[in-house]
Amino acid sequence: MCIPADNTRFGVTPIFTSEKVALRRQSAFTLIEIIITIIVISISATALLSVFSSMIRGSADPLIQQQATTIAEAYMEEIMLRAFEDPQVAESGAAEAGETRPNYDDVQDYNSLGTNQVRDQNNNPVAALSAYEVTVVVAGDALNTVPATAAMRVDVTVTHPAITDILLSGYRTRYP
Repeated sequence: MCIPADNTRFGVTPIFTSEKVALRRQSAFTLIEIIITIIVISISATALLSVFSSMIRGSADPLIQQQATTIAEAYMEEIMLRAFEDPQVAESGAAEAGETRPNYDDVQDYNSLGTNQVRDQNNNPVAALSAYEVTVVVAGDALNTVPATAAMRVDVTVTHPAITDILLSGYRTRYP
């Protein structure tokens, strides 16, 4: 059996040498096209990575802010559960001699708490929260029709280097 030279009988059209060279040129990238592609991809990747890094850098802030708010709420609840004035001795405006946090018995005792590391109600430091600091200020402050002698404003401030200070304020009044 002999195959004809033009291969037209089998549905194959011959490709001439000049057409082969033209197809070969069209199917490949030139060096300039590859370099331009690499440059465009590099610029795009740099822009995307800078956006991602700024998002990641700020992603811990809401967690730290929520933790600071929770610490302030815990301190505020502890303080608000105390009596308005000292049930045993005349009120001094701060902790009486010999009183420590585990035996504070009125709101004004917390005015001497000062700035310190986060501690539990027994005054033990909480190591996991060592980056936070708490300040408590208690002072007489009028509240609408309630005079300053019958209302105490309690400000609990929690600080952390990564966020702005969290301030939680509340009022404790003398009521029967």
